[in-house]
Amino acid sequence: MSREGSHRACCPESPASWMQLGPGLPHITKPKEGMHRPRTGVRVAVLAMILGSTTLPARLAAQTTERQNVASTRRARDDSVAVAVALRRFLTAFENLDWPPFRAAFSDSATIFHPAPEMAERVEGPRGIDSTFQRVFADIRTHSSGGPPYHRLSPTDLRIQPLSPGLVLVTFQLRNAERLARRTIVFRKEGSDWRILHLHASNIPVKP
Repeated sequence: MSREGSHRACCPESPASWMQLGPGLPHITKPKEGMHRPRTGVRVAVLAMILGSTTLPARLAAQTTERQNVASTRRARDDSVAVAVALRRFLTAFENLDWPPFRAAFSDSATIFHPAPEMAERVEGPRGIDSTFQRVFADIRTHSSGGPPYHRLSPTDLRIQPLSPGLVLVTFQLRNAERLARRTIVFRKEGSDWRILHLHASNIPVKP
């Protein structure tokens, strides 16, 4: 055997190429003829595992966001239904001039803008609510021919808009032959009850 042949037998040539399955994986030398080659299926499985591990956090985040959106939609729907019930209870108490449930509809920290010019300034707190609405109740009884109900409150263009968990905005209009009454009410959840945090009332005369 020549010296050149002997050198080739004990010192084989380096591999002609390197393979890399993915970022961060070690280089794997290309096997020589006759040596066991890694199965393609194994390499694909490893690649799928690596890629899967990089996309898993994104999939989990998307699933979490979807669950949060579903929960938020369900909560907004439930809040809207509960506020619709609270609004109807408030309006019925007002129609009947039933003071206990009417008064219970307001938060102790409520603020109110009355539509009457003689009550132009903002009303706030339990004392302000009691004094102004007791005058309103007395005036309605004076001008009513009988009751209950002493007057009718039939909202039109009712819109209930959840603003955030525990806070809902309600707007509607009341119409009669003399005026268009515009109402804005903010309900806040206090414990298990929905109470009025703010009431803004304004009236516009209707042109004949």
